[in-house]
Amino acid sequence: MENQVEEIKKKLDIVEVINKFVPLKKRGRHFVACCPFHQEKTPSFIVSQELQIYKCFGCGKAGDVFSFMEEYNRIDFKDALEDLAKIAGIKLIRSGKLNKEESIKKKLFEINKEAAKFYNFILKSHELGKEALAYVEKRGISLEIINKFLMGYAPKDSRLIINYLLKKGFLLEDLMKNGSFGKSQYRQGQTYDRFQDRLIFPQIDFRDRVVGFSGRILPGNTNANLAKYINSPETEVYHKSQMFFGLNLAKERIKKENLAIIVEGELDMISPFQAGIENVVAIKGTALTEEQLQLIRRYADTLILGLDSDFAGNKASIRSIELADKMDFEIRVLDLEGKYKDPDEAIKSDLKFFKKKLKEADTIWDFILKSSVKNYGVESPRGKKLVLVTILPFLAKINNLVIRSDYLRKVALAINSDEDSVVEEFKKYLKAENGIIPIKKEGKEEIERGDMRERLEERLMTLILRMRKPKLAIKKLEWRTLRFKKIGEVIKKLKKFEADRVVRKLEAELIETFNNLYLKAFEEQNTSEERKKERGKILRQIEELELKDRLKVLSGIIANLEASEDEDKIAKVEAQYAQILTKLAILQRARS
Repeated sequence: MENQVEEIKKKLDIVEVINKFVPLKKRGRHFVACCPFHQEKTPSFIVSQELQIYKCFGCGKAGDVFSFMEEYNRIDFKDALEDLAKIAGIKLIRSGKLNKEESIKKKLFEINKEAAKFYNFILKSHELGKEALAYVEKRGISLEIINKFLMGYAPKDSRLIINYLLKKGFLLEDLMKNGSFGKSQYRQGQTYDRFQDRLIFPQIDFRDRVVGFSGRILPGNTNANLAKYINSPETEVYHKSQMFFGLNLAKERIKKENLAIIVEGELDMISPFQAGIENVVAIKGTALTEEQLQLIRRYADTLILGLDSDFAGNKASIRSIELADKMDFEIRVLDLEGKYKDPDEAIKSDLKFFKKKLKEADTIWDFILKSSVKNYGVESPRGKKLVLVTILPFLAKINNLVIRSDYLRKVALAINSDEDSVVEEFKKYLKAENGIIPIKKEGKEEIERGDMRERLEERLMTLILRMRKPKLAIKKLEWRTLRFKKIGEVIKKLKKFEADRVVRKLEAELIETFNNLYLKAFEEQNTSEERKKERGKILRQIEELELKDRLKVLSGIIANLEASEDEDKIAKVEAQYAQILTKLAILQRARS
């Protein structure tokens, strides 16, 4: 596999690959863009065609074309390898072990894809799907949307889908691993489709792979024992906690608007999408998971939660908000004012109202306050206490004192209490929280001290790498920091400075250091004159440090000589000390 990785790297240009996902602009030797991994207005994401690497100087993300694909698409190395091999037009040769590991997933994806096509055909074009199609049309869902979401219908007779898949070459044991099929307890262990007689919503991941299904019973079904919705069980390819329905279609709009509207259930996602609100995805239930939030963070850091009317009464929903808040999302909550039970109903009845409420979505503080008052009541002291316990941790994170004060006033009004008492409770909360993690003063001072010499050498090396002939400048200097000394030694030995040649000669642990310095050198928008002045300033600062170090050594020598009472030697060393002190004073005056 190592050979194939290198083959792919040689075939692909990182600039061309990244440019497919992030629009890059040429700047000097490198290419720049606003970072796709965090929100920023000034570009700090640098791509080097010369080194075939990228680096963001805002969030620190860095790597090669493989790590970019992994990070950007939230996939593992194997998937990145597969995607890049396709782009490069290289057929992967997998080991037997790898084939065994991947074959199950590959087979499940194929079964799901074929099953989705079958269900979709039955819904649109077969007599058996007429009732389901009529229901879909009654709900105002267009044929275009049916096709986009690959919606379908699973007929009552399970043999149809099973025979279809068997004819496609799949084995019965493969179907059983898929999760959509089971063995009947009543019909001599016959295989049946768990989704029979249901409207089908294929669960398609952000890479456009069908990973599972969700099935809804039709209104005409009178069997009271059947659940309204059923979903695929957890399989090798389907994990509910990692899924957003519709993300494959919504991700680009979400990214463009830096906003994801999260609803509950497929129809609540499809309705706004069909109405032109395309930055929307759906989850199962009201609880968001860390995996889902990590995935959506890839596209946006602002969320509007547009979940069902019982969302406010659900403790899992509060935990979801806490989790999203900890992950630094900006969160708002859609309030339909009790007029409609869910987004689907609101859009069908009054699209204008729904859009207005999206714009007016509550802050998390308003939502938590309203929902906790509703859940606990404020008639009893216990209810008031529970409201405070719920809301105060969220208010503590408000840095703006005016906004925080305003919300403390709102809390006091909501629980029918005086503002001073609420403020006092808030202070108690802050005191208790701050007491948990004491700040160690000595640790802070140690961090602030740092290694001035190392920082100066790092900056100097960065500036020198921007020069036309960095080799000459590096030769003239004595580097004390080992990593910069080693980089300098490699550069000095080269006949001609070229970044990729330096990388090839460096020890493995120094490559990242050099890459970061080299990218940083060309990321800055300063003139050659400004860089020259800064180099001179740093060299003077380094000289100051060296003089101070020399004074410290001489002080020790003088102290030792005083014990021996050797006046001549003491006089010589003191003369050296005075000479260095004079040099230091001249440098310091020039700096000021």
